Amino acid sequence: MSFFDNRHVKGGSFKSSASANTSLSANFNRILTRKIIFPIIYHFHALKPIKDDKVIFLEIRFGELTDSYRELFNYLVRGYEMDIHCHFLRQGFVNNRQELKRQIDFLKDAATARYLIFNDSSDTQGSFKARRGTHVMNVWHAAGAFKKFGNSTADKLYNDGKKGVVYKLHQNYDLVTVSSPEIEWAYAEAMGMDSSCVKGVGISRSDVFYREDFKAAAFEHLYDVMPSAKGKKVILYAPTFRGIPRNAVTPDMFEVRKFYEHFKDEYVLLFKHHPLVKNKPQVPSEFAGFAADMTDSMNIDELLCVTDICITDYSSLIFEYSIFEKPMLFFAYDLANYFDWRGFYYNFEELTPGPVCFTNAEMIEYIEHVDERFDKNKVHEFRERFMSGCDGHATERITAEFFGDRIDKYKRPKPIEGDFCDLPEVKRLFSAEVKRIDEMEKLRKKAKSAYNAGKRRPVATGRVVFLGDENSDWDAFLGVQKILVEETKNTGKNFEIIADIKYNSDNIKEFCEKLAAAERIYCAGEPYILRMLDVREETKVIQISPELRPAYPMWGASKEARSGYKVRESRLFPVKTEYDVVYGSTKEEEELWKRNYKLKNGGMVTSDINPALIMLKDENYRKEAEERLCQMIPYAKGKKIIAFICTDREQLGNHLGRLLTKMHEDFARTHVCVCMAVGGAPGSTVAIPDYLEGFAFDPRRSLSEMIAMKSAMGTDSEKLQMSEGNSEDRGALTSESGKQVDYKDMAPLSVNELISVADVVVTDYCTRALAAETAGKPLFLWMPDRIGYGRAQEAYIDLAKELPELLASSDEDLIDRLISV
Repeated sequence: MSFFDNRHVKGGSFKSSASANTSLSANFNRILTRKIIFPIIYHFHALKPIKDDKVIFLEIRFGELTDSYRELFNYLVRGYEMDIHCHFLRQGFVNNRQELKRQIDFLKDAATARYLIFNDSSDTQGSFKARRGTHVMNVWHAAGAFKKFGNSTADKLYNDGKKGVVYKLHQNYDLVTVSSPEIEWAYAEAMGMDSSCVKGVGISRSDVFYREDFKAAAFEHLYDVMPSAKGKKVILYAPTFRGIPRNAVTPDMFEVRKFYEHFKDEYVLLFKHHPLVKNKPQVPSEFAGFAADMTDSMNIDELLCVTDICITDYSSLIFEYSIFEKPMLFFAYDLANYFDWRGFYYNFEELTPGPVCFTNAEMIEYIEHVDERFDKNKVHEFRERFMSGCDGHATERITAEFFGDRIDKYKRPKPIEGDFCDLPEVKRLFSAEVKRIDEMEKLRKKAKSAYNAGKRRPVATGRVVFLGDENSDWDAFLGVQKILVEETKNTGKNFEIIADIKYNSDNIKEFCEKLAAAERIYCAGEPYILRMLDVREETKVIQISPELRPAYPMWGASKEARSGYKVRESRLFPVKTEYDVVYGSTKEEEELWKRNYKLKNGGMVTSDINPALIMLKDENYRKEAEERLCQMIPYAKGKKIIAFICTDREQLGNHLGRLLTKMHEDFARTHVCVCMAVGGAPGSTVAIPDYLEGFAFDPRRSLSEMIAMKSAMGTDSEKLQMSEGNSEDRGALTSESGKQVDYKDMAPLSVNELISVADVVVTDYCTRALAAETAGKPLFLWMPDRIGYGRAQEAYIDLAKELPELLASSDEDLIDRLISV
């Protein structure tokens, strides 16, 4: 199979079709930014002093810390109190404007960093010369030296046949880490630098292969995703991509049917495509149970741990897999083509520690006789030659080599436990976070001054203040209001209620003066304003605990707080509120509540009914919620509601999109699915595929669309008159009540409102959805990433183990359960 347009061949030369029709304007913009603008931005901001404890990790493409960073990042966070920043350029995954914002954000931040750490090449990281005093390292994302890259491809089509490099892709590194001294020369050649900075001290990511807990978790993850793999051996097919990174493809050359016919009783077949490949070959559904694409389900390190036979082509994963000294095959059906395209550092057929196959039949024939043909000594020699630096302690050596003793002064008195790789934020730019903290610091000064002044006055009897955290719903304190009404009836005491507000420089002074005289403060979560103040002793502080159960470490017990990852925020705004009363759950869980919320001397955890649950028994509340839902989502009128209340995370949209697509056939005529992402950044929404419009919705997104539609209609009035009639004929902008609807000032639908109107509730790790049981609604747990997500998210309580009868084992099992309801 060829990837080149042979119609372009003339005489003795030809062009790669991948680089045809390059835009002149794009080239001009690239030259302008990389050669002029980026260096100016960096060196202008480098006029500020270096911050000695600042470490920056840069991800070029992906939206999370990839495996070449994870061990090193965790090692630094666990053992040191340093200011660690992570930047994600998302190259190839966001539009050019968004990418440019991310690039500038990185350059500004990098200008004052003491340490810069890369794992790839990029004309962004190579666009400036790092200032004196900044140390730079590249922990390359692959092991060994297999296929050529960088300057080594100057005479290959992968580099468009051009000698040299137009844009500088690398810094002058202090250290480049590789898996063995054997390959130091190859990296020096590829990066165009002296080999003295390239050292075979090992690669950090390889340390996980020596950890028994990681390997055990990998098998557990496999069996969770693919139960049919239990008791079977595993064949993994993990090819590299073809073409250039922005347009990476994988040819569909693997014949699953033939492997099924020969190995269905003894093996399962797993696929792991390169993360740059967007359109992957599909595994036919008829082979479910035998073959599965694990690209989005398990990471490559996990898959290597569970694999008995590895099939690849030109991927560098053979170096990591050699650690296990198990059989590997090389499906090199396009070897001649690939050599012209990219080339190799060593003779391909001499290098490979396993058979080179050109057809599926050759692979099958070898696997059938693998026990007698596998040469373990050859793999061992390969491992010793190319992976000698990878012994389970590479991260320690890399840290010592790069940082030396310069960071000893930041060492923690005692290392902390945990996996912290989910802490870096992908969506929010670092500069936006700096701006937010700057604004909060200004407000803090005003708030503290006003509160201290207000404390000079006596407490105002009956004054009650409601304070919510950034993710609190509008109705968080409705249950508390009912409790206060009952207290007034029973005691005759009247209350002055001061509701929470959105703080700004104009209103925070007056609010804090009133807050200082509060007799009681009711909190939903940890209000940010209380991080700015020292609450007076006479004020009674009550936590209503909207999470309902203490399943996870939160607030002061969270990974973010324990690690101090957001250094400036954790120092300026520590979680410090002490409570007189915390609404808990059961006596057995009392100690868990105390971990999350600090009690005053004499404070208590009460098992009284949580105020957040009170409104779920209120019929008027339910009716109003139903009307609001239909105003936001007119399609919901007359249909049953399936509520998905899920923990916000990067892959949620993918998991839900896959499930909802399967559900469409059985539910589209009679139901709508209303989806919420809970616990992430304020205002987070679920990315639902466009083709599911009319069946699946995020109410926050629907509300914003209604506001946009109203604006597009060009109305002068703030009110949009909603008339009776056929809503579908008027673009779904109607309400059966015929009253005016002010979408602009409408509060987003709350979690409790959605539970109250739902016919069935589905959740994953979100304990707030457990309120469905109080509301008498059917509840199911659906955790498509339970093992992988659970390993990253610390938990006090494993809901899947505690509520096994509610847990759906798969998408199909959940659909069957929903149908039965």
